[in-house]
Amino acid sequence: MPDSLQKVKRHLWKPKTMFYLGMIMIIPFLLLAIAGYFEWGILGMFDDYVAREIIDEREPILTSMFRMITILGNVPPTILITIVTSLFILLKLKNKWLSIWYLLTVALGAGVLNQVLKYAIRRDRPSSVEHLITQGGYSFPSGHAMGSIIIYGAMIFLILRLSERLWFRIIATIGLSLLILAIGVSRIYLGVHFPSDIVGGYSVGMMWLTFSIGLYGLSLTKRPDIEKIEGHHHKR
Repeated sequence: MPDSLQKVKRHLWKPKTMFYLGMIMIIPFLLLAIAGYFEWGILGMFDDYVAREIIDEREPILTSMFRMITILGNVPPTILITIVTSLFILLKLKNKWLSIWYLLTVALGAGVLNQVLKYAIRRDRPSSVEHLITQGGYSFPSGHAMGSIIIYGAMIFLILRLSERLWFRIIATIGLSLLILAIGVSRIYLGVHFPSDIVGGYSVGMMWLTFSIGLYGLSLTKRPDIEKIEGHHHKR
C-alpha cells in the first residue's frame, strides 16, 4: 500500500482529531435542545417548512419505498445487523477487539444513550400531520437517525479501516451514506418525526461515533498487540 494511503489510514482514528470532531458534531443537538426548551419560534418555522416540503411529495410509490427504508432503522433489524457484523469481524476477520468495539458502540449509543436523551427531553411526536406508520415513544432525538449514523457510520469506519480495495471503500461509503440520509428523510416523510429530530439524531450520533473511534484509537496506543493482529490481517 502506498505510504500516503497508510498515513491517511493512521490518522483516520487519531484520538485527538476524533475528540475535537465529536465536540463540534454535538453543537447542532445542543442548539436544537435549547431552542426546544425555550420554545423559540424559529425552530417551529424550520420544522414546518422542511416537513411540508417533504410531506407534500407523498405518493403511493414513495410511501412504499420509505416504509421499506425505515425498517432498516427499526430495533429488530438493527440488532440483527449489529450481531451479524460483529460475528463477521470476529469469525471471518479474526479481530476480537474490533468486534467488541462495534458491538459496544452500537449497543450503548443507538440503544442506551438515545433512550436516555429521549426520556430526558420528552418531546412529543408531530400531531398535525398524518402518521403513515405506527410509532410510539418520544420524538427527540430521532432514534432512527441516531442509530443509522452509529450503526452504518461505524460500518463505514470499519471498511475504511480494513479494506484494501479503493473501489470498494468508495462504493460502500457512498452507499451507506445515502442509506443514512434516506432513513432520516423517511421518518419525516412518514410523519413520525420533526426535521429537527433528525438533525439532532444525526448530531448526537456523530458525536458518539467519533468519540468511540477516538477511544478505539487510544486503545491501540495502550494495546500494541491489537495493531499486530490487524497488521497480520492486512498481509493475508
